[in-house]
Amino acid sequence: MLVGLVLLSLVTLWLIFHNSERDWRSAVLSAAVSWGVLVTISTEVFSLLRIITFAWVLALWLLTNLALGWIYYRLIKTGKRTLFSPKLPSITPVSLVLLGGVAFIIATITIIAIASPPNNWDSMTYHMARVVHWIQNRSLAHYPTYYSAQLVHPPFAEVVILHLQILSGGDRFANLVQVFSMIGSIIGVSLIAQQLGADKRGQIFATVFCATLPMGILQSSSTQNDYAVCFWLVCLAHFVLLTLPHKNPPTHLVLSIGASCGLAVYTKSSGYIFAFPFMVWLFIWYVNSMRWKMWKSGAIVAAIFFTLNIGHYLRNFDLYGNPISAAEYSKEYRIEIYSLPTWISNIIRNLSLHTDIVRHLGLQKIIEPLTGKLTKIITIIHSFLGVDMTDSRITHPPNSYNGVPGLSFDENVAGNPLHLLLILIAIAIFIFHKRLRSNKELLAYVLSLVAGFLLLCWMLKLQPYQSRHHLSLFVLFSAFVGLVFCQVWNRYFVTFLATILLVTSMQFVFINKFRPIAAENNIFNTSRNELYFTNRPHLINSYFEATNFVKTTQCKNIGLSLGTEQTPSARYWEYPFWVLLNNQQQRVIKFAHILNPTNFTAVKSQVYPHNKFQPCGIIAVRRDEEPPVESMIFKNVKYTKKLFSKPVTVLMKD
Repeated sequence: MLVGLVLLSLVTLWLIFHNSERDWRSAVLSAAVSWGVLVTISTEVFSLLRIITFAWVLALWLLTNLALGWIYYRLIKTGKRTLFSPKLPSITPVSLVLLGGVAFIIATITIIAIASPPNNWDSMTYHMARVVHWIQNRSLAHYPTYYSAQLVHPPFAEVVILHLQILSGGDRFANLVQVFSMIGSIIGVSLIAQQLGADKRGQIFATVFCATLPMGILQSSSTQNDYAVCFWLVCLAHFVLLTLPHKNPPTHLVLSIGASCGLAVYTKSSGYIFAFPFMVWLFIWYVNSMRWKMWKSGAIVAAIFFTLNIGHYLRNFDLYGNPISAAEYSKEYRIEIYSLPTWISNIIRNLSLHTDIVRHLGLQKIIEPLTGKLTKIITIIHSFLGVDMTDSRITHPPNSYNGVPGLSFDENVAGNPLHLLLILIAIAIFIFHKRLRSNKELLAYVLSLVAGFLLLCWMLKLQPYQSRHHLSLFVLFSAFVGLVFCQVWNRYFVTFLATILLVTSMQFVFINKFRPIAAENNIFNTSRNELYFTNRPHLINSYFEATNFVKTTQCKNIGLSLGTEQTPSARYWEYPFWVLLNNQQQRVIKFAHILNPTNFTAVKSQVYPHNKFQPCGIIAVRRDEEPPVESMIFKNVKYTKKLFSKPVTVLMKD
């Protein structure tokens, strides 16, 4: 299968980086960063030339594998590498069982990711929609769209999906980007734990801690990008720690830091927030040791960072006049009032998203859940602060925070209560443990994570799905918790905690709200086309009827009229139309958005190839309460209603 070429290149890179003097996990991270740079630069070049096609993508991976294979062969020939022969480390039976539990989680999630199509809300509105637009346009260039999230958000995770989709001819492997990001993060945090001073027990506990995060388990089989950005932040943390012992950092480590930071930002905007404290830590460390001589390393990091992001920056600047624009709806997410009381409010409310530990442990029949009591405490604290905890200036959507949320199997809002409790315990132990506190690298690492959390609370309004952004912090805290617990507690208690983490995590493996495998209607007994609508099953009939009608015509160009709002509401699902109309069809149907003139991206309708698009039919989707669209005029051509299945209308050219 051609998709295997992508994975083969990554494996070969690992073989090139791996040697007897280097930890195999560090080689994995180096290989991944190099691979990420290759994907980014090659795709941006292809985009500029408008040659993102099957032939060019296939040629890229064939030539890449040939080149990497030749390099590996030369390394063996010159004696710099030996043929890889796996050596099993010596670990205790107990540790083997714990790692077996982690392997079971990963294997099950991988099966879910392949068996289930992308079906979360963001995939339907922009993650997967932007991928098919890029394939159709043969470029990453911005295009007219009803939902600017398809344009302005950093694209790396979707760029990888783009390659997989072109090579496979479908979205069967789209969810694997997050799966491999999870695997890489688990490997990375175990290595960071070792760098911070953890023994094997501490590294294994860090592995278990990371693998059992409810949000991570639920999200890793989807096309969300929180685990993808998390992985690059793990790489950044590793390379920062690897660089610190050097008074004059080697060039390859400087390049790795620049690439990791650049890839994090190229994947998700939260990369700015969480990478910033690590870069400040590195800057302060080297200012003290190198003084003005560090300008060279700083210039290299900046050059790599901007090389990876310049393409996306220029596309945003061209349309919005701002390289890191968050589109016309950005004001909905930015804090509108900055004060100490509102900051404290945001800190408390962010932490409260991970506090339903009673239900997490399944003890609700024995112990009354704490959510109600905690909500009362938070309400009292807010009365002292003089802050309304539903204030729209610090909360989005307005009035969306009504107290501590309960246990959830939704990948958008799930919390990590047991893991938060263990992190808080580890921090308390660290504060009062003199030997741990004297570890300067560990102190700086913890401060960087805490600073990232505080920055998040300072900059973004609280949202119901804010816990998604917390995933990177929980993953990076895994290494810290592993080290602290293995230093202060005996192995029996640490093993007991690891077992509890594994056992309680299984509910999230089997009962994923959108991709369940232990439910009456699950991913194995439901058709793939129906699984796209797991979030909104009431849309199945209308989407099926509309697309089946279009299939009876000879129409090849379909306009999409998705809502009439000036500010996008993200309520209209686009991607299923692409799947249902191009699935096993003899003809390839092309799509373009028919926009409200007030839409900011409408200017792109005048740019080639969009200015040449003339649809023979239009699919219009409106709010449920709106009547069907009887007719439309586009480019002086009239289209009349031929089918209405609430909320979808199909109009054909007169």
